[in-house]
Amino acid sequence: DGLVIPFGVFRQLLDQPIDQGGPPAFEWMQDQYAVIRDMGNDPEKKKRATLQFLEKLQDWITTADPGQDFRQKLREAMDQEFGRDETYGLFVRSDTNVEDLPGFTGAGLNLTVPNVVGFEEVLKAISQVWASPFTVRSYEWRQGHMEDPEHVYVSVLLMKSVPVEKSGVMVTVDLDSGDREWLSIAVNEGVGGATAGQESEELRVHLTDGKVRLMASATEPLKRIISPEGGLKKTASSGADTVLTEAEIAQLIDLAKILPERFPAFQDSLGQSTPMDVEFGFLDNRLILFQIRPFVQDSRAQRTRLYSGLDRELRGVSGGEVRLDVIPPEE
Repeated sequence: DGLVIPFGVFRQLLDQPIDQGGPPAFEWMQDQYAVIRDMGNDPEKKKRATLQFLEKLQDWITTADPGQDFRQKLREAMDQEFGRDETYGLFVRSDTNVEDLPGFTGAGLNLTVPNVVGFEEVLKAISQVWASPFTVRSYEWRQGHMEDPEHVYVSVLLMKSVPVEKSGVMVTVDLDSGDREWLSIAVNEGVGGATAGQESEELRVHLTDGKVRLMASATEPLKRIISPEGGLKKTASSGADTVLTEAEIAQLIDLAKILPERFPAFQDSLGQSTPMDVEFGFLDNRLILFQIRPFVQDSRAQRTRLYSGLDRELRGVSGGEVRLDVIPPEE
C-alpha cells in the first residue's frame, strides 16, 4: 500500500522566495549553477562555492513550508489509503526525474526514512527526502549526466511498513559472469536485508532448473524489525543455516520470468532489455515487492584495461566445480 507525492509538488515549493524579499528558490538555483559553471579552472574555489550552495539549499528545503493546502490534501489521502493516524508506519522514500537513465542509476543515492509514525513526523521526513538529492554525494554522482542541473525534481513515495520476516535484493543476472540464466540474490532476516552492509546469504539461482549455488551464508547476529513507536530496532537473528526456503526461491524464480514482459520499457543505452533490480520481502511465506528498477551497469568500466586486467591470470583456467558434499581425493 502506498501513496506518491508527485514531482510537481516539489517544483511548486521552489516558487517560494529563497530569502525574505529575495527571488524564488528556482531562479536562485539557476543563478548559482551559472556562477559555479563560470568559475573556470579553479577547482578549490568551485568546490567551496558548491558546498555553500548545497548547504543553503538543503537548509532551505527542510524548513520551507509546503502550505496548508498540501498538508490538508496529504492528511486526507493518508487517512483514505492507510487508515487512522498513529496506527501504522510509513517508509518515506525518494525518487527523482534523473534516476534509472541509460548508463546511470540513482539507486541508494538519496534518503529513505524508515517506519515513520505520526502525521507531523511524516511531514518532517518528506522535507528531509526532498532535500536529500542535494547532498554533496548525490550532486557529484549525477552532475556528469545533466546539462541543466536545476531541473532535478523530487517525488516522494509513502509506503506502508510491512513487518517482513526476511528481505533482500534480487538482480536478474549473474553479477559475476553476466549470464542472464542466473539470478543473484542477497537476503537477511528482518527488514532492509542486504541493503545496509549486512553479512547476507548470497545465492545464484538458475532460472530454468532451479539449481541453487550458495555463495555466502548469512552470519549477521542481529536483524532489524519494525518498531510500533516508529523507526527500526535490532534483535537477535535466529541463527538458522539458511534464510530462504525452497518455496520462497521458487516464488522469486516465477517473478523473474515475468518481469521482462511486465516492464518492456526497461532498456539500456543500446535499446536492449536490461536486468532488473528487485527489493523484496517475505511475510508468512508470501512474496512482498517493494521496488523494481532497471539494473544499470557501466559498460565503459567493463571495458577498462585496469579492471579487465585484475582477472587476466584466471582466463583460460578451468578449475572445474568444487564439490562440498564429497571428500576430495588424495594427491
